[in-house]
Amino acid sequence: MRIRGAAAPQGGGVCPRLATPNSPSRVPTIRFEREGQQVGCIEGANLRKAALDAGINPYTGLNNFNNCGGLGQCGTCVMEVLEGERNLSPRSDVEEVYLADRPANFRLSCRTSVNGDVTVRTRPSNAVGKGSNSLVGALKSLVGRK
Repeated sequence: MRIRGAAAPQGGGVCPRLATPNSPSRVPTIRFEREGQQVGCIEGANLRKAALDAGINPYTGLNNFNNCGGLGQCGTCVMEVLEGERNLSPRSDVEEVYLADRPANFRLSCRTSVNGDVTVRTRPSNAVGKGSNSLVGALKSLVGRK
């Protein structure tokens, strides 16, 4: 498993090292299951940006070219949370719409903040291209809500 250092806090400074479990200066760690990588990040880091900064691609197929660039408008940067869901920000209203027909552990990485250790799977099966991962699907999910 490849380990990368943590992102530097805003305003510069030295990148903190990945700390040991008993260390008081522990930084959140994102484990990317499919890629076999572990990345340290600052608390509150954006999951999509942390992945891209580590050289990990959250997109699949044509979505590499046809995406909103992290604005939460396309629903193509879906990740499956395998462990540590409680260490992420709550699902946003945008996620509720775009992921209405997906399991609760599927998240839009561009709309997700990391506040503690988490393990994710990038590009999960059946995550993109059907149901609410399109404008038409999102509208259908809104109209169909009771």
